[in-house]
Amino acid sequence: MDAARKHQRLDDAVAGMNARDLDRYGSMFALDVRVYAPGMSEPSIGRQARVEWVADLLAGFPDAVVELTSDVFAGDRGCAEFRFTGTHTGPLKAAGGAIVAPTGARVSFPYCIAYWYDDEDLATEIHEYFDQLELLAPLGLVGSAE
Repeated sequence: MDAARKHQRLDDAVAGMNARDLDRYGSMFALDVRVYAPGMSEPSIGRQARVEWVADLLAGFPDAVVELTSDVFAGDRGCAEFRFTGTHTGPLKAAGGAIVAPTGARVSFPYCIAYWYDDEDLATEIHEYFDQLELLAPLGLVGSAE
């Protein structure tokens, strides 16, 4: 278990997301990664599912930028904090498959992901946390986050 390699894979994944190179983004995940995130009743399973979820998010926020603000790794675990910033100018796939038409709203919110890794330092499980109101309220999908 190599903390430096985990950090490099995470940096590379964030760079891939920001460059819209989703193969590069997905390369940090095991093929059968399990993902738990707000709004999911069941975990999504598989690298491809995670990459498609990010592709849907980026379609809704074509100018989105993700910033890695901190990370820590120990053994087979890791945790990282990020900031997502973008403008909702594209169709956004919501939970259940509904499409949210562009609102022009600007969002910026922090989020955190806890990672579990295999012996190859690929993420096998992730638990993502963020305040859904900070995403949904600016889009008019729920009451104000304030």
